[in-house]
Amino acid sequence: MRGPRHLPRLVLVLGSCVTLAMTAFTPAVAQPGHDTRRVKAASLAEIRRSVVPEGGIKAAMSGGNTVDAVVREPRPRADGYRHIDTPSLVAKLRREGLNTYVYGIWDAPTDWDDLRTEFAPVAAAAGIRIWVYVVPPSECFDDPVPSRSGRCSRPYKLDFVTWAREIAKLSVRYPNVVAWAIDDFLIGQNGQLFTPEYMHKIVDAQDAVNPKLGFYTTAYYSDAISPAFYERFAPFIDGIVYPYLGFTSNTQDPAAVRPNLDAILAQAKPRDMGVLFLLYTNRFLDAALPPDENYVAASIQAALPYARDGRILGINNYGLPLGDKPNITAGNRAAHGIGRLSVALPSFIGTRPGDYAGAEQRVRVDTAAAGKSLSFVDYDGNYGNLGGAGYHFKQLLVDGAVAWESDVTDPGGFGWVRHTVDLTEALRGKESATITLRILDRNGVGDFPLDVGFDDVTGEGLTVVNGGFENDRGWRLVSDNRALLPSLDHYVQDRPARIREAVATTLRGLPFVNRPYPPEPPTRGYRTDDSAMYGHGRLGFTVPERTATRAGACASASQVVGVDRSSARYEISFWDRDQYARTPAAQGHLVKRALVDGQVVYEHDVADWWAGLWMNGESGQGPIDVTEFARGKDEVTLAFQLCTTSPAADLAVDVGVDNVETIGLAVRNPGFEWNGDWTLRSDDPGVTPAIRVARR
Repeated sequence: MRGPRHLPRLVLVLGSCVTLAMTAFTPAVAQPGHDTRRVKAASLAEIRRSVVPEGGIKAAMSGGNTVDAVVREPRPRADGYRHIDTPSLVAKLRREGLNTYVYGIWDAPTDWDDLRTEFAPVAAAAGIRIWVYVVPPSECFDDPVPSRSGRCSRPYKLDFVTWAREIAKLSVRYPNVVAWAIDDFLIGQNGQLFTPEYMHKIVDAQDAVNPKLGFYTTAYYSDAISPAFYERFAPFIDGIVYPYLGFTSNTQDPAAVRPNLDAILAQAKPRDMGVLFLLYTNRFLDAALPPDENYVAASIQAALPYARDGRILGINNYGLPLGDKPNITAGNRAAHGIGRLSVALPSFIGTRPGDYAGAEQRVRVDTAAAGKSLSFVDYDGNYGNLGGAGYHFKQLLVDGAVAWESDVTDPGGFGWVRHTVDLTEALRGKESATITLRILDRNGVGDFPLDVGFDDVTGEGLTVVNGGFENDRGWRLVSDNRALLPSLDHYVQDRPARIREAVATTLRGLPFVNRPYPPEPPTRGYRTDDSAMYGHGRLGFTVPERTATRAGACASASQVVGVDRSSARYEISFWDRDQYARTPAAQGHLVKRALVDGQVVYEHDVADWWAGLWMNGESGQGPIDVTEFARGKDEVTLAFQLCTTSPAADLAVDVGVDNVETIGLAVRNPGFEWNGDWTLRSDDPGVTPAIRVARR
C-alpha cells in the first residue's frame, strides 16, 4: 500500500505541488471492435446489501509494510510455517467492535488456505464479514529460487481470473466472504495489465459463480476524483478503496477527510460507485511520521458521519496493530525525554520558495540580565556529503527577524547538534518577544523529504516554557502551506494499544480522550542513541563521516547456529535500516547482506528505497526461505555484512539490523540485547561492526 519511488531525490519545481501525486493515469485504448460496456449480473444495491452491515463497515486490515498488524501463531506448524492465529485474531476483532476484516493475502504462502479452512468459518460464526485483498504486479516478488522469492498473493499470484473464480466459490461456501479487492491498482505499470478485455474476463469468471460478490480496486486521490478512471472501470467494479493521506501524502493531518471525500463522492456517487475509506493506523512509507492515536481518532470522527448516512461504505483501519508488541524503540526521535518539535516533509511532495513551518512562543525577557541567549539542539538527518544545499533552512526568529539560520546540509546532520545564539541586541529594551523555530524553503523542491527535530530549548535572560516539548504547553504551531508539517511529536511505548483504543472508541461514536503520556527515565547521551527496533540493542555497521572505504572490504557479524533436522523448512527474518533512500550519489558503494554458510540470501544497496525506516527485507522480501542451505545439516553459519562494492571517500552510514526470527534455526541473542554470541570482524578499519546496546 504505497507508491514506488519514481522521482529523483531533489527536483526543482515551478509553483505548488502539495496534493497527493501518484503515478499519472493514462487510459488504455480498447482493441478495435471491442465493446467495453458491461451489464452487471447483480445490481449495485444488491451487492451493497451483502457487503455493508448496518451502520457501515467497521474494518481492520492486515498486510503491507506495516509493523505488528498480522496475528500469527507463535510457533510453526508441521509444514514449517507460522499460520494465522484465527482464534486470537477473531477475538481481537470482536474486542475492538469491528464487523469486517480485510484479509490481505501477501505475507505467507499459507494465507489463502488459512482463510479457506480456518478463518472464514470461525469469522462467520462470530458475525464478521470478510473482504479478500490481493496484490498487483508491483507487489508480487516471485522467483523460482526460494531464497530469492518474496511476498506475493499465492497460490494464484497474478492470475486474477482464477482469483475471481476461487474467491467467488469461497463466498458461496461462506456468505460472510462478501467482497474482494486489488491493491495499488494503477500504481506504476500495473494499469497495463488491467485492460477492458482482461477486466471482462475477471468479472465474468466471478459472476458465473456469485454475481453478488463485491469487486473493488484501490484508487488513490488523483484517480478517485478522475472521470477518466470511472469511465474506464465503472463497468467492471462496484466501487473503490480510497487510502486517505491528507492533502500531502501524510499521516498527520486529518483536515482533508471531509473535502477529499466530498470531491471523490462528486465523481463516485453519480455512477453509483461505493467508496470504502481506508485510514492508515500504521505507517505509510512515504510519510515522514507514522500516525498517532489523536490523528486516528480525529480522522475517524470526520469520516464516521459519511458511513452512518450511507454516503460511503464504511471505514477500513489499515494495518491496525492487533499484535502484542510495543511501539518501535527508534520511534522516539526526541533528544531527551519523549517530545520534540518536528517539521516534516513527505516524499514526493513539492514546496514553493518562501514556504515555512515551525512553532513560536511569546517569552518573558529579564531586562536586568546583561546578556541574553537561546540554546537548543537540532537533528535534520542530512550530512551534506550528497549535495542538496540551498533549499531547506533551519531558522530562529525573534519578533519575525532572523537571528540564526543554517542549511539542513550543514555538518552533523546525523546527530543532535547544540546551538547557542546571542540575542542580547535582538532583545534590547524588550520585556517580551516572540521566538520562532522553523524550516524555511528558500527554493522549492519536488522530492527532498525531511524530518527536522528541535529540542532542549533553554534561555539565558529569557524564560522559555516547555523547552523540551514534553507536552503541548507554551508553543503555537505556525505554517503558511500544506506541504511542510509542524507538530509536537510525542513518543509513548504503548502507542499500538492507544491506537486500538482510539479506533474502538470513535467507531462507537464516543469521544476519544487520550491518557497522559508517562515520562521516560533519564538517559545518558541523546535519546536517539537508543535506535533499536525493539528493546535497547541492535547490530550496527558504521562508516564515519569523511572516511574512505576500500572496494571488496566487508564488516560482518556471524554466528554458528544449530539446525533442527526435524523442521519441514528453514527461514530467517530480520529488519534493517539506514539513512539513505534511492539517491544516485549514494548508490553503488555499500551493500547490506545476509549469508547462510557463505551463500548470499539477501543483498541490498544502502541507497535502497526507504530511508530511516526499519524494513523487513526492503518492501517485498519479507522472511527468507533458506531450506536449500540448511537441510540435512546440524549447524550453519548465519552472517550479516556491510560490504564496499565501490570505493567512497565520504559516505557516512549507520546500518542497523535487529529482531532476527527464524524457523528451524537456533539463533542466540537474536535481538542484540547484550554484547555476546556474535563474532564481529572487519577487513577495513573504515567499516566497523558492533552490537550497540544503549546506555540507560
